[in-house]
Amino acid sequence: MELNRLSFNPRKRSAYENFDLTVLLTKQHFLPLFSLYICLALPTFLILGFLLGWSIAAFAVWLLKPLFERPLLDYMSKAVFSQPTSIKSSILVIKQLKFKDMLAHLTVFRLSPNRAFLAPVEQLERLSAERKQKRKQVLFATSKPKQTLWMLFCVHFEFIVLMGLSAFSIALIPNSFSLEESIYQFQDSPAWLEIAFNLLYLLSISLVAPLFVTGGFLAYLHRRVELEGWDIELAFKNIKTRFAQPLPLICACLLSFLAAMPQTSFAEELDKDAVKEQVITLYNQDDVIEKKTTWVPDFNFEQDNASPSSFDFSWLSNFFELIGFTLSYLVWGFVGLLALWLVYYLVKNKGFFTGLKLPEKSQKKSDHVIPSLFTDIKQDELPADLISAALESYRSGNLRLALGYLLHHSLRWAQVQYEIKLHRSMTERECKQAIDASVPEQWQAVFGTLFSAWVSVAWGHRKPNIDFEQLAEQIKQMSLPVELNHET
Repeated sequence: MELNRLSFNPRKRSAYENFDLTVLLTKQHFLPLFSLYICLALPTFLILGFLLGWSIAAFAVWLLKPLFERPLLDYMSKAVFSQPTSIKSSILVIKQLKFKDMLAHLTVFRLSPNRAFLAPVEQLERLSAERKQKRKQVLFATSKPKQTLWMLFCVHFEFIVLMGLSAFSIALIPNSFSLEESIYQFQDSPAWLEIAFNLLYLLSISLVAPLFVTGGFLAYLHRRVELEGWDIELAFKNIKTRFAQPLPLICACLLSFLAAMPQTSFAEELDKDAVKEQVITLYNQDDVIEKKTTWVPDFNFEQDNASPSSFDFSWLSNFFELIGFTLSYLVWGFVGLLALWLVYYLVKNKGFFTGLKLPEKSQKKSDHVIPSLFTDIKQDELPADLISAALESYRSGNLRLALGYLLHHSLRWAQVQYEIKLHRSMTERECKQAIDASVPEQWQAVFGTLFSAWVSVAWGHRKPNIDFEQLAEQIKQMSLPVELNHET
C-alpha cells in the first residue's frame, strides 16, 4: 500500500481522536456510503415485506447489517488511500466474501462490538484461518480500541435519529386528525403506518451505518500504525524524496564534511550556580518572557475565607452520608446472613444436591415376551379372555386372528408357569424347541399342533386339518392350575 497517498496523517491517536477523525471522513464520503447501504437494504426490505410481512422484513434487514456493511468497508478502504472506486464495484465485493465468515457474523458474532474493527482482517487481508486468528490476537494485544463504546454510541444515535424522524413525521400530520383516529391507535393502526415506521427505521440505520463502518476501519488502521510504524516509514519516505534533488544533497554533504573537521576546543569549565542564577534573573524579567495568569480552582480553601452564603446545605450532605453508611451496613449484614444460612444448609443437608431425587425411569416390565412373528395384534388391543375371543374369531371366519389369540395365551402361560425365556427374534421352530425343553410331554403335542396350524395359515395360506374347538379346549385345560389338572 502507498502510505504517501493516505488522506490523513498516519500518526498515533487515542480512541477518541479516532472518533473525531471518523466524523470528518464520514462527512467527506457520506453520500456514496449512504447510497451503497440504501441500495442493498431497501430492495431487501421491499421484497421480504411483500412476501413475509413488514415487521419480519425489518428484522431481516437488522440481521443482515454485517453483510450490508462490507461494501461500505471496500469503498472506504480505497477512498482513504486515494484509489479510484465506484458504488457498483463496491457492491460486487459481496460475491468475494467467504460464506463461512459471513455465516458466523450473522449468527454467533452478530452482537459482537468488534464487528467493524475485525472486518478488514477478513475482507482486506484475506489470511488463512490460523493466521487470521493470530492477526486478531495481535490487534488486541496491548491496547483496546474501545469498540464497545463506539457501538453503544452508534446504537443510541440510531435510536435518536429514528425518534427524530418519527416526531418530524408526526408533526407533518394535519391538525384535522383527532386522537381517536386509527393512525394514533397502536393495535388498530393501518398497514401503511407499519410500513412507514419500518421505512423510517431503515432510513435511520442507513444514516448511521457509514459512521459505524468508518469508525471501525479507522480504528483498525491506527492499530496498524502503532504496530507497523507507518508514521516512521512515511517520514523516511519524505526524507528520501527531499534528498532526491541535487542541491539539498550537495548542502548536506558539505555540512557533514565541515562537521567532521577537527576543531580545537577553548571551552572553559562552567559555573553551574552562576548559570542557574542568570537563568532565574532572566526568567523574572517581564519584558523577556510573556506570562499569563489563569484561574486554578483551589479545593483546599479554608472556611473562613469562603464567601458568606445565606443557605447552609451541610445538613443535606450529612443526611446522604448517613443514608450511604446505613445502606452499606445493611448490605453487608445481608451478605453475612446469607453466608451463615449457606453454612447451616450445607451442614444440615450434607451438600446442596443430596436432598434431590432424580426422577426414576418408569420401565414397564413385561412378564412375557411375544416373538415378532406373532405380534400382528397390538398389546393394548388384546382382550381379557383370549380363549373366548379366539372361539368368537373362529366362528366369524377369521382363523388367523383366532390362532393369534391362542398363541398369545399359550406363550404367556408357558413363560409364567415354567419361566421360559423367549426373544422377539425367535422363529416358530426356535419357540417350539424352547418350550419342549421345559413343558411336560403331555402339553408338547398341544404346542406342536398350535404351531403347525399357525404355519399353515400364516405362511402357507391354507386351512389346517385340525379341530379348532378341541384345540382351544386343550389349551384351556392346560392353563388350569396344577391341582385342577390332576383332579381332571
